[in-house]
Amino acid sequence: MIARMDRVEIVCMRQRLTDVVTFLQEHGAVHIEEVPLAVEEAEGYLQRIDLEPAQQREADALEELHRTLNEVVPLLTAKPAPDAVVSAGARIARASRRELDEKARTWIRELRSFTRRRINIRDNIEILNTFKRSLEMLQPLLGGRDVILGQNARAFVLKGDGGRTFELLSERLRTELGPEVRLVHERLSRNTVVGIVMYPESLNETVGTVLREERIAPMEPPGNGFKGLGVREVLARVADALARNEADATSLNAQLLEYSRQVGAELMAVEAKLSDRMAQLSAVNSFAQSEMIGVIHGWVPSDASSELRAALDRQFPGETLVSTLPLHEVDIRNVPTQLRNPSWLKPFEVLLTLFRPPTYGTMDPTALVAVSFVLFYGFILGDVAYGLAVIAFGYFLKRKLGHLAPVNAAGTVAYWMGGSAIIFGFLYGEFFGNFGEKYLHMPVLWFHRGHDAVTLMLYAIIFGCIHIPLALILGIRADLRHHHTKHAAEKFALLLGLIGIAIVVLGFAGVGPFPALFFKVLAGLCFVSFLGLLVWAVGAMAPIIALEVVSLVGNVLSYCRLMALGLAGVLIADLANDLGGALGLIIGVPIALLIHAFNIGLSMFSPTIHSLRLNYVEFLPKFYSPEGKSYQPFKKEASW
Repeated sequence: MIARMDRVEIVCMRQRLTDVVTFLQEHGAVHIEEVPLAVEEAEGYLQRIDLEPAQQREADALEELHRTLNEVVPLLTAKPAPDAVVSAGARIARASRRELDEKARTWIRELRSFTRRRINIRDNIEILNTFKRSLEMLQPLLGGRDVILGQNARAFVLKGDGGRTFELLSERLRTELGPEVRLVHERLSRNTVVGIVMYPESLNETVGTVLREERIAPMEPPGNGFKGLGVREVLARVADALARNEADATSLNAQLLEYSRQVGAELMAVEAKLSDRMAQLSAVNSFAQSEMIGVIHGWVPSDASSELRAALDRQFPGETLVSTLPLHEVDIRNVPTQLRNPSWLKPFEVLLTLFRPPTYGTMDPTALVAVSFVLFYGFILGDVAYGLAVIAFGYFLKRKLGHLAPVNAAGTVAYWMGGSAIIFGFLYGEFFGNFGEKYLHMPVLWFHRGHDAVTLMLYAIIFGCIHIPLALILGIRADLRHHHTKHAAEKFALLLGLIGIAIVVLGFAGVGPFPALFFKVLAGLCFVSFLGLLVWAVGAMAPIIALEVVSLVGNVLSYCRLMALGLAGVLIADLANDLGGALGLIIGVPIALLIHAFNIGLSMFSPTIHSLRLNYVEFLPKFYSPEGKSYQPFKKEASW
């Protein structure tokens, strides 16, 4: 449901404007809009309010500090609970701006320091691990000798096809340095070749020069503490260094966790307080003032309008005037839309977040989309076990990411989806496909969709025969409400054309007790009315618009996807069970479980996408007008 809105004008003495703005933010009911000026920059008229130089400097400083705080918030490894943030906000409520700035800058400095140290330790561990793995790959090529890298041996790893490179390098070393120099290599994978050159210590510089000329970079020990040591000792020291770094990482993570718990709540509270002050300063540009008064325009839900007046009178007795402005001069698309749905329906608003809000004064389709989406999803999935898996997935979302409002809503919607799948599962007699029928002796309460695809398709088309005409009826209603008579007539004509085609199909199929003549007369009346209304509504374009009824028939038939997806799901489930039975307990059960897991994953997304598609593409465009803007009241982010 869309709440009724009042457009209000609040007038106060100019010197009280700042106090009124602070009050409105605490009250949190007014959606601020820009005050229109009768004449721009004219003396004696209302003027746009600009921030004073001191306020602008404050706004710039707040924006910079707020941006930096937002950057370091993700560095907190322990997110504070909402109650803890509220308590921290109460503690800092009387703190001065200077104290808050000092606190914020200290947190920023400390968190960045923790992060830099973590990155350095992580880099050290990665370098040491890489060097360790490389040495371990080289050890088998040494033939038991404990060489010293950079002194009587040079090692390197080449990516790609290094075979030709080693041939050329081996030939050059043998030609220029003699048989004392030994080069060995081994292909570790298709794209990696490891090699080592062993030589007398006196040839160290010469070998280094040859490698540089061949553009081969040798592996260097990660630090001075590893130079001049044999490979075995280097490996031992690398292992010690890794252990120390990992211990340092564990200790640093524990310190960061403790610091996050100490400052996280206050940091979030300060961030919210800065946001509130920034909102106050940015809202000023929407107001207007003269030498004596300040003027604020905004929108408030009609049932909260009297409460706003009373609150202003209590806070500023005799100092403010609240008036309700007429709506006839306002573009309806500029009126903010506030959706008010019951608690059980509100989570389904997340399904419409891909669109802008409905235009004020039109219809909120949340309830219709909720019912059809859940119905379509259950009709497709229709399995008790799979429905339980969907509910479990919804529980996981709410438990792990429930602090995010859209994810929490999606988790609640998943409960409904799973419940619908369970109900249809009992109707179809399915539990992991035909497992319930074979081993649990589940009865089929409706029909066996795996054995009766024609009936399944028929019911899918019946859904379309209800959904599409309902959308047209809602479109007709919306057009009549806005006095778009010819648009309503055009939709009504298309509805009659669709009904005429349905009558012809029913007559051809011999459905019902009526004679064939009855169907012919009724269909003829529908088609004549269809053409007559189109000619009246669109004139010469009637023949072209008449073809739209063919598109509507296609819309109805597109609901066959409900049958196709459901049939595919049950066939995959049955295949898993048949394979499990044929291959035996040891091999068959794991394979069956794997296929069922795949099918459950597929069933969480494919039916969701196609159920939404039928609503988004076939249903909503015929009546839904998402051209509104969200109701965003001017309120405090800090709740204390």
